[in-house]
Amino acid sequence: MPRWKPLWPSLPAAIPHYGIAVLAVAAAAGAGLLIDRFLQSAPFVSLFLCAVLLAAWLGGLGPGLFATGLAILAFDYFFIPPVLSVELGVQGGLRLALFAVAALIVVWISAAQRRTAESLRRARDDLRATVAELRRSETYLAEAQRLSNTGSFGWKIGTDKIIWSKETYRIMGFDETVRPTIGLLLQRVHPDDRGYVQRQLDRAVRGEVHFDYEYRLKMPDGEIKDIHVRARRQGDETGEEELVGALMDVTAAKRAQEALQVAQTALAHVTRVTMLGEMTTSIAHEVNQPLGAIVTNAGASLRWLGRQPPEIEEVRTAIGQIVNDAHRANEVIRRIRKFSKNVDPEMIRLDINEVVEEAVTLLRHDALRHGVAIRLEFAPDLLPVRGDRIQLQQVIVNLLINGMEAMATLRERERVLVVRTQRQADGVLVAIEDAGVGIKPENADRLFSAFYTTKPDGLGMGLSIVRSIIEAHGGRVWAAPNAGPGMTFQFTLSADGRHQRASAHQ
Repeated sequence: MPRWKPLWPSLPAAIPHYGIAVLAVAAAAGAGLLIDRFLQSAPFVSLFLCAVLLAAWLGGLGPGLFATGLAILAFDYFFIPPVLSVELGVQGGLRLALFAVAALIVVWISAAQRRTAESLRRARDDLRATVAELRRSETYLAEAQRLSNTGSFGWKIGTDKIIWSKETYRIMGFDETVRPTIGLLLQRVHPDDRGYVQRQLDRAVRGEVHFDYEYRLKMPDGEIKDIHVRARRQGDETGEEELVGALMDVTAAKRAQEALQVAQTALAHVTRVTMLGEMTTSIAHEVNQPLGAIVTNAGASLRWLGRQPPEIEEVRTAIGQIVNDAHRANEVIRRIRKFSKNVDPEMIRLDINEVVEEAVTLLRHDALRHGVAIRLEFAPDLLPVRGDRIQLQQVIVNLLINGMEAMATLRERERVLVVRTQRQADGVLVAIEDAGVGIKPENADRLFSAFYTTKPDGLGMGLSIVRSIIEAHGGRVWAAPNAGPGMTFQFTLSADGRHQRASAHQ
């Protein structure tokens, strides 16, 4: 929208202004005639200049010029000899010319002052509106920061010049009258995190640009707050380097995440116990097989001992087999007990091929009973991963059961589950491919949602738990239809060293 006005306003709006010009000149002429008659004085020029000034000040340039023209005519007609005539002599013409020049100067100055006054008034109004808008914006920002538990700050790098927002003061637990300093900040940081925060400040002094880290505050009452900081280095208008950023109080989110982790662990345990109930036949087979071999070898040993002479070498071999079968049965029971326990996750260094093989062992008999062949395609020299063995086994068992159930109704083709491991640049990938009926492509993204299931008697929690476990391990899980029949479920895990570096950076 333009900030200027036209020199001559529209006709309806200009009529009062031009009327004022006429009245002002008429008043000046009348006053001049009265003064000339009764006082024999001649202040004609001053009176007409006042009339022109009034018209220009109130109406602007147009009415001012109009008043000038009327004043020239009135001055010539009433006061320059011969009076009551517009004829001019040389002297009268000179007087009229000088008056015209003076009147035009007055009009120009008055109109300029009027425009300047209007500009100043508009600037004042704009300034007031801008200040009001800034105050509203500041109010909105302060309220948004309060609602989101996010404060802002600025730090002139290498100095003690720090600015905190109101929400930052509240998060840090200081009164707004206190001047923030680096020492004040470190005073509030948890003793175990002070060295880490100091290293972040040193990074800023060394010239690094981006910052994203977390630390803890220890408040005077003993309360612990978790703080997430994001900041960026930038230069201000004076050329000084400044660190500008935001700090978020993520304590509630952390506690909620911990509570969610506890709930997910409990739910995963319930699911594992349920899965063990469904795997009863397979478990019984895995235990009965070595127990049957133990009974057989024990009976044979008794017979060999009863012969004359006793066949000691045969007995020794049989007892060795009994010991091996006992260890085998014990190992099966140990795995089942660990699988069924409700314990906190234990993040250790793992060979993913071993984890997959142990999970497949638990389901080997179930696969045979359902006519499913499990084919393992392990990549050699995989990077070790960091994770909880039992939880990762639960993921694999769940995906294997899912694949076997997807092929339960197959009659015209082989039921084959292919389990592959592959090395990636920053970790490993595990893929479980079935030849089942598959699902519609538009439903692939919903597979891992809680309570979504394609089974008539399913709860829809198995794949949701799979996703929560993999994401808790810093990985990703997804499903995609095969080029032929069936689906492939895949998940990735970061290598142990990469995971540790990421944790240390955070």
